[in-house]
Amino acid sequence: YSLGLALPFLGTALFIEHFRRRVRWFSRWSRLLRVFAGLVLVVMGVLVLTGQMTLFASWMLSTFPVLGRLG
Repeated sequence: YSLGLALPFLGTALFIEHFRRRVRWFSRWSRLLRVFAGLVLVVMGVLVLTGQMTLFASWMLSTFPVLGRLG
């Protein structure tokens, strides 16, 4: 029981510096990532509203066939 309680804390202590570097990198790029994600959402919304989403999905599957095996 004690080992199960201690393992998450030991893992956190071992990888805290790695986590800090990742958070620092993400905070540096977070604004750009949010703007990019927002633009992707707007484009996807326009595709849905105009009925072009099926055409886009077909193009994605023909361009990247591996996507057909993901789900």
